Amino acid sequence: MALVPRLLRPSVIIRRNATYKGLLGGHKGWLAVGVVLWSRSFVKKTFGKQEEILTTEKLKKGQFLRIDAIAPPTRRQRRKATRVRRRSEAAAKAASQAAQAAARAESKAAKSASKAAKSDSRSASKAA
Repeated sequence: MALVPRLLRPSVIIRRNATYKGLLGGHKGWLAVGVVLWSRSFVKKTFGKQEEILTTEKLKKGQFLRIDAIAPPTRRQRRKATRVRRRSEAAAKAASQAAQAAARAESKAAKSASKAAKSDSRSASKAA
């Protein structure tokens, strides 16, 4: 199957006509065609999937490269992971609150002990 030269491809001709006749020439129909073509590519670039480069390495002679695709988690697995994460966050929050309550109780006990010691020393000094 022979490839059509780039300049004779229908998509290239339509884009060229939209640019010259619509944008530069003022023809409203071709301008609308151009807007549709350019907005489609803009939306695709903006919201489409983008590749993520994880690593780049040069291979030496005798080395090989193995690429494996990791299957995305199923809906059930995602929901389970969310439940586990929420439970662990709730447990951490409860532990934090318990630690804060214990610290408050300890400081309260220390204050009351120091108050009692002061009152004992005052009463002892008065008695003497």
